[in-house]
Amino acid sequence: MAVSLVVHLEIASEKFDEFIEIARGHGKRSLETEDGCLSFQVMISEEEANKVILVEVYQDNEALESHWKSAHMAAYLEKTGGMISNRQRFKCTV
Repeated sequence: MAVSLVVHLEIASEKFDEFIEIARGHGKRSLETEDGCLSFQVMISEEEANKVILVEVYQDNEALESHWKSAHMAAYLEKTGGMISNRQRFKCTV
């Protein structure tokens, strides 16, 4: 069964554009290098400043675990750690 991850992020305003570039690159790498990554969307709120929603879909829980353990995920977290002021994750079945 497919599993999705919906992540609500609040980004420091002075780092917003840089974060978006990094997040989009991370999503592209995830799709290109992970067979189990089915979709990765970076969405920018039109209603709330500095809010981003990531919507990721994986083939199954194993694919999601593989994503979390990947080298590019570690690099993404290292690059963006100081940019994110609030994060909420919702793991959902599709």
